[in-house]
Amino acid sequence: MTVLKKAKFLLIALAVMAAVLLFNGSFLSLTHNILELKKLNAHSAALDEEYKKLAEEYQKIQEGDTSYLQRMARVKYNMVKPGEIEFRTAK
Repeated sequence: MTVLKKAKFLLIALAVMAAVLLFNGSFLSLTHNILELKKLNAHSAALDEEYKKLAEEYQKIQEGDTSYLQRMARVKYNMVKPGEIEFRTAK
């Protein structure tokens, strides 16, 4: 075989092997699983952060932090003390 034929044969063989690897079901599945894992890790990190915030809020409630409880009552639940007048301003 001449050098040109050997190079052509090698190129075709490499192309076939690449096609088999890329379009093989297990390779596509692996790629999908890696992407899904990255997405789940990001979601897990977000949930960890939310858990941390909720744990801090729970701790403040358990300690009876009155200023925190009053602020939450006013902000989240629109509560006012007896005799107070609520003023709302446009943002």
